[in-house]
Amino acid sequence: MALSDAPSHELSELHALVEGALRIAQAHPTTETTRKERHRARGRHLVLALADALRQHEGGDVDALSRYHDGARDRLGTSELLHDITVARSVQIGEYWYLTEVLWQVESQLALDPRDGVHDFNKLVLGSARHKLFVAATVPDPAELLRTLEPAAARCTGRVFLALVPHPDHWDGDIAGSVRTWQFRR
Repeated sequence: MALSDAPSHELSELHALVEGALRIAQAHPTTETTRKERHRARGRHLVLALADALRQHEGGDVDALSRYHDGARDRLGTSELLHDITVARSVQIGEYWYLTEVLWQVESQLALDPRDGVHDFNKLVLGSARHKLFVAATVPDPAELLRTLEPAAARCTGRVFLALVPHPDHWDGDIAGSVRTWQFRR
């Protein structure tokens, strides 16, 4: 498995989606008083913004399931599946709704400990989505993080992407141009 940040249409689109979601999340005011609560709130805003961006990108006939969005709960019985974000198509047959296609599975982990990242990245191996995205906080040594995640990425089906965004501690400043994206290629 090789890692690439070489420009491609798909990687450029994804980069723009993550960058836009980060701007939206960063602009959302936080009233939390502790650092931990503020990080959690900022992570939640990023997941919500990224779920909305992916839903819009894939078109109006998809659901973006996440624990922070209840839009599909009435039909599918849940707002979150295994992943932080699952973008899927569904169909109604009789009185029941069934998932027919999973387009995106997204996990995010903004903690700086690589162990936390591996634990969440492992969830992407379980899914059948065409596209898988792991969003992590920018770490001092991105190359080490990429090497750490590569064994799990090699076990994933579909296209696998990584996006690094600034840690929530840095969202109060100017973070324009700080998103980095890669694709794991077979």
